[in-house]
Amino acid sequence: MSAKKWAVSGKNLATRLVFVTLLIPTAAWAVEQLRFKPGFNLFSPTQDVQVGKDAAKEADKQLPLLSDAQTLRYVNTLGHRLSTFAPNNSADYAWEFRVVNSSDINAFALPGGYIYVNRGAIEAAEDEAQIAGVIAHEEGHVVMRHGTHMASQAMLAQAPLAIIGGLLGQSGSLTAQLLQMGISFGVNSLFLKNSRSAEAQADEVGTYVLYHAEYDPHAMAQFFQIIEKKYPQRTIQFFSDHPVPENRVKAVDEEIPRLGPAQAWKTDTPEFQAVKKHLQSLPPPPKAKPTPAASDEPSGPPPAPSSNMTRYDGGRFAIAYPDNWQVERSEDSVALLPPGAIVTGPQGDSNQAYGVAISMYQPSSQSSSSWGLVEATNQLLDSLRQSNPNLRVTEQKGFRLQGRPALSTLIENDSPLEGQKEQDQLVTLRQGNFMLSMIFIAPASVVENYKPTFDRMLKSLEIQ
Repeated sequence: MSAKKWAVSGKNLATRLVFVTLLIPTAAWAVEQLRFKPGFNLFSPTQDVQVGKDAAKEADKQLPLLSDAQTLRYVNTLGHRLSTFAPNNSADYAWEFRVVNSSDINAFALPGGYIYVNRGAIEAAEDEAQIAGVIAHEEGHVVMRHGTHMASQAMLAQAPLAIIGGLLGQSGSLTAQLLQMGISFGVNSLFLKNSRSAEAQADEVGTYVLYHAEYDPHAMAQFFQIIEKKYPQRTIQFFSDHPVPENRVKAVDEEIPRLGPAQAWKTDTPEFQAVKKHLQSLPPPPKAKPTPAASDEPSGPPPAPSSNMTRYDGGRFAIAYPDNWQVERSEDSVALLPPGAIVTGPQGDSNQAYGVAISMYQPSSQSSSSWGLVEATNQLLDSLRQSNPNLRVTEQKGFRLQGRPALSTLIENDSPLEGQKEQDQLVTLRQGNFMLSMIFIAPASVVENYKPTFDRMLKSLEIQ
């Protein structure tokens, strides 16, 4: 969208001033629209819809979808109404809504506007504004194009821009072409695992949508707080898929006054309470079954780490890793992992069982320069416990890494491998106003086999 400059002369100044004054509400609304600028993306919105539609077809086969007409009618009516207030040309997207017949409290969005809300999320919401906040948050991921943004970054790391441009411009199935590059938007795709910054953006868009749809915009953050306290065991997967942004409630509270004056916001409707009561009268959701492994997924443990090392350059840091491992990147993290390191659990969730996960962490502090390494590391551990309630610290000690103060934290945790524990090492060090965190991950039964490789990787780290 382009903007025209007004050339005002003395002759018609009064006329122009009147005209500009009349345009102020529209201009203010446009400013709010421009504030939500999606990140770098090689895909067009039409291609978002294309890959999302293909992914939705596969998701529909894998998930236990609820076919109840009353619930589906309610969720689709609410979802479509909310989407009309979403920024960034929301009419470009498909906006289809499904309900997953699962008691887990969760929701997710595929590119292009295909949104799935778990039955458990509807039953956990206390009023319509809260479930509207969940849906508006997912619509935020769609219009900010987070899935294809992460895929674009991964594609650019694999091939030159000229090759990618030719790939995206070809006729035929775009999804099939992306699979050749190892990129998929399936239910367990890493490209649907959003970063904290993406979650913060989705919160901002969700708040904007709730405000303009005349719901209490505080409701979205309230829902996240309520389920964390009331349903800790049922929200593990939610916080795994939706890592909590720092100061979430404060950020929402600060955004609301910028949207406009307070209103007589609504929080609930009889329609929501009727649907919630109706859901509770239906047969309980089926028990989750383990998701069968993909045909190309190794059935046994990964091969031993290669003694030959290659180099990953992450811009802010570089590190060596075995040349028989692969790299999976997201917006603010990278995973270095052997084949078969991602394990699908009984709830259909995907977790890393082997390898190294590296990310940049922004500690919460009144001053970006005042936090200490131990304080920031413990904040990160508290965040990890939201999706890993059995995580336990066994040792924590300081050391020097590449001449810098660093902290080593040994962790015991449940492994995503059924019936196993894992012993991990979290290494943290300061980099500017951020903290670089590296988690070295392996099941307890083989951790000694991986330790020499992990030590070599740690020694190779270069801070740039």
